[in-house]
Amino acid sequence: MLLKELISLPIYANAKVVAGHGGMTNSVQSVNIMDAPDIIHYLKPQELLLTTGYAMKDQPGALLSLVTNMAGVGCAGLAIKTKRFLQKVPEDVIRRAEELQFPIIELSLEQSLGDISNNSLSHILEKRTDELHYALSTHKQFSQMIMQGKSTQDVVEALAQLIDSPVILLNRHSEPLFRSSTMTEPLHGNLLSQLQAGLAGTSSSSSLTIPLTSKLRALMSYSAAELHPIVTFQPEGFLIALTSDISRQLSNLTKHAMEQAANVIGLELMKKQAVKERSRRYKNEFFSDFVDGLITSEQELMHRSKNYGLLGHPVYFSAVAKRDTSFDMLRTSHAIESDGRFISERDRHYNVLKSEFSRLDLKFVLFTKNEYFCFLIALHSNQEVAEGKESKFIEQLKLMVGNLSEMHGIPISIGIGNPVSQLSDIPLSYKEAVEALQSGYDARKQQFIQPYRAKNFNNLLRLIPKEELREYYEETFKDLLTVDGKERTDLLKTLSTFYDTHCQLAETAKQLFVHRNTVTYRLEKCARLTGRDLRDPVESLRFRTAFSMEPLLLAD
Repeated sequence: MLLKELISLPIYANAKVVAGHGGMTNSVQSVNIMDAPDIIHYLKPQELLLTTGYAMKDQPGALLSLVTNMAGVGCAGLAIKTKRFLQKVPEDVIRRAEELQFPIIELSLEQSLGDISNNSLSHILEKRTDELHYALSTHKQFSQMIMQGKSTQDVVEALAQLIDSPVILLNRHSEPLFRSSTMTEPLHGNLLSQLQAGLAGTSSSSSLTIPLTSKLRALMSYSAAELHPIVTFQPEGFLIALTSDISRQLSNLTKHAMEQAANVIGLELMKKQAVKERSRRYKNEFFSDFVDGLITSEQELMHRSKNYGLLGHPVYFSAVAKRDTSFDMLRTSHAIESDGRFISERDRHYNVLKSEFSRLDLKFVLFTKNEYFCFLIALHSNQEVAEGKESKFIEQLKLMVGNLSEMHGIPISIGIGNPVSQLSDIPLSYKEAVEALQSGYDARKQQFIQPYRAKNFNNLLRLIPKEELREYYEETFKDLLTVDGKERTDLLKTLSTFYDTHCQLAETAKQLFVHRNTVTYRLEKCARLTGRDLRDPVESLRFRTAFSMEPLLLAD
């Protein structure tokens, strides 16, 4: 309770505040009696100290030191029974108490310190008990509303009526969700911008007070906004009530009502989040089973797909997005499941991606699989994947990626699979999208859009370790590689051109600007050195493959 409320009790009759009037709104949690000069070591914050001053009657500076130290600890005040051992409070002590806004109260001689202490503590405990009953009853009231199917708006309205103050609920982004009917449109419009400014950069984990500007005070009969956080497994926003000029701070009972309403709203949000997470988990399990080939019958695919609006479209394709950071890759699956902050951040990414993708005016379903955000996109017609449309779509995605980074601080990249005409072929498009995304990362790109491109023969060769490529190359040409200088170059050039011209001697000679007999001589020497039949189809393929390896080996 407040110190000014405590000394209004009958037991404090004839008590007089002699210093520190500005601190009379200090909270009092308990009362102590001084019986030793080192009492300061045992005092606690929000504690009122009762004393006769006996321990300091022969130490003029001790009381001054005690007042200074008590103010530093955060004690509620000092009550001295004067006219016994101290005739009056020294002037230097009064001056120090005024500077520190620390209350000093002179007690009358009629009551003993023991009676004052017992009476004060009994009153504090009675008030605590009343507050506890009030908190329990308000919690029960709000809980029953939710159990009866009432909405969060109904809880906000009930709270506003209970505390007789306008109430508004903001989400974690300081955007209004619900407001009471007493929070009128003019009041809401004038108040919202200051609340958002006051909450900018504020941690949503503790209660706080935002004083209203003088302009707002002139427009409304309120001086401050009291904010109580809404917390589930993450900060969800603030429940806000206005305070009047008459009462700068809300009463304890009102704060209890706000706290219980915030608790009930938090539980309701957790329930809704659980329902949403369960639905999302079912959806992700379907998608994972689908692309991993675990849905084997077309009937099961049709049955499970209809819940997500995937049926009856002529064209489908996949887009896979991933956050551009190694942070996700370094985490174990256990850490992903157990770390609430990581889950919260991933949930934010999911919602932001879904919101940004919705601006593209495409029918899509968003899934998650491992570290990927997967979009299955259904198009209206084949014309929408023509070259012009595809380029326009990619440009739209590039703009979206830029917005995600600049406005939301989410750097992502996207891989795009090829269009397919059958729902059952979506797993192929998904794998192409993942492969396209990975190819962009392999090229050390960031915040990119990468359409899938089919691998050519050289792309496949790059997947083979260099040591194995070199071994294959040397085994193919054998002794031909031991020939020195220009002769080896001529032999390899002749053999390569021979295969490029589909084994036509005349055409090979023409392209090399040599006589046909020269070509025949060189080819015979190549066959002798390699020990291979140059016109055998198998050997021909081997030589062509080895020639394709040359640029990769030379680049090593």
